[in-house]
Amino acid sequence: MKTYYFATLLIVWLVFSSQITVPALAQDSEKKPDLPAVPSNNRVFSGTGARPPEPCGGWDSGQAGRQIVAAFEYPGKVIEQDETISLELIIKNNGTKDETIYLAIEKIPDNWEAKIEKYGDIITGIFVPSGESKTLTFSADQKDDDDKLTVGEYQFEIKASTADGKLTTTATADIKVVEQKQKETEQEEQKPVRITTSYPVLRGSSDSEFEFSVDIHNETDKDDMFSLRAEKPKGWEVSFKPSYENKYIGTLQIKSNLSQSVDVEVSPAPRAEIGEHSIKVEALSSQGQAEIELKVILTGTHKISCRTLSGILSLTARKGEDANISMYVINEGSAAEKEIAFTSFKPENWEVSFEPQKIEGLEPGDMKQVEVTIAPAPQALVGDYSVAVNAQAEEADNDIEFRVTVKAAATWGWIGVVIIVVVIVGLAITFKRLGRR
Repeated sequence: MKTYYFATLLIVWLVFSSQITVPALAQDSEKKPDLPAVPSNNRVFSGTGARPPEPCGGWDSGQAGRQIVAAFEYPGKVIEQDETISLELIIKNNGTKDETIYLAIEKIPDNWEAKIEKYGDIITGIFVPSGESKTLTFSADQKDDDDKLTVGEYQFEIKASTADGKLTTTATADIKVVEQKQKETEQEEQKPVRITTSYPVLRGSSDSEFEFSVDIHNETDKDDMFSLRAEKPKGWEVSFKPSYENKYIGTLQIKSNLSQSVDVEVSPAPRAEIGEHSIKVEALSSQGQAEIELKVILTGTHKISCRTLSGILSLTARKGEDANISMYVINEGSAAEKEIAFTSFKPENWEVSFEPQKIEGLEPGDMKQVEVTIAPAPQALVGDYSVAVNAQAEEADNDIEFRVTVKAAATWGWIGVVIIVVVIVGLAITFKRLGRR
């Protein structure tokens, strides 16, 4: 009987304990989902918590504060068969120390040749100070003697690395060569001299200076001197200077099978008409000559002025009362101005308003009257104050400053007169009474 009793107690205890422990064990046995493995070459950067997007350049995790970037200005480009591949390669040092960066062409299609140039010299390394960037020219061509490129898609890759080899980055360009457009005449024999530019048309105001960048190609096997000249509209100024230099030139020497970048500075005539103007640039050598047409689109000059009819910029006002002055807005430019709005810079608690509040349009030489209402603050002290008014158009603006003399309210003047009269009368009565005594 005792044995049966103890066996019953043991079974109850086992069942009770299993109900408590089994769920806990089951909960502990649940596995969390596997996290994705982190590649060993991933780097975490201070402040971002993530790897920077491409093309971010190379980082040195062992030495904080170093980063280089190599990138093509236009990493994707479509050209025709008769064009050449010429891309701007930007090398940038985002680090805190100067770097010497070496360059190598890592990937190039079969039967192609490529080079990195600066002023006609082949570049394999470049010094880049901290926080600055350098621009080089990458060019590529097929090795065969055919004047046309083969239609297809091509990829080029440039590797940039620091002198110690700790930082490395790459720049990739994808070039697509398409069939040449049908021309009205038969294809001409390739010229020994060519002039090319990426931006043949520039647009700006008539008082701006325009700067074109052209590349002069010497596609002969002989070094040669090139003379530069320009056909321009009357009164215009055109000058030439090597890219990234400040000296002006009329001739330059270009080595065989290389090119030279030249900046063409164009200054319109003082009263040049609004519209499109053409400038023809020519390069002449003993082996041949080439020309290119550049265009400048003038939008006119933008200038407005604010003034009063009499030229007087001062007025008198009383505390808390409105004072008016007429201002005239004049378009002194050669282009129309739109959306001319007005703002003021005034003492605290003063009120300035305009009628009209905005001028929708103002043609060259036109003038519009604007009524300016100025109300000094009621607690303003007597004295002189300055109120500036600004007229802001889409392309021009002008300021005018008014001097406001605040005087006391007229009521206080009459009160003062009454006080003086009362004092005089009181004194007269006092003297009269004393005189009788």
